[in-house]
Amino acid sequence: MKRHSLQGTSLSAGQRRTLEFQERCKAAFLNPVLTMSVEETLKKVDQLKEQGVKPEKMWSIDYQSHGTVSVAEWMGY
Repeated sequence: MKRHSLQGTSLSAGQRRTLEFQERCKAAFLNPVLTMSVEETLKKVDQLKEQGVKPEKMWSIDYQSHGTVSVAEWMGY
């Protein structure tokens, strides 16, 4: 016969305290202007995805090398 134990499914007092502290501190560290900016950007990205527009390329590779750079190349000779 199998027994079902619920042991370990609740938080200890220390874990509850830590969780409450983290929740209180999170609001203090979130900048409201930054939060609004991120939300607006995500909304715009979602709208563009719905329209089928590809996002603009933010990063491009100028130079990609393979292997180890020699000292002469590093010094500019």
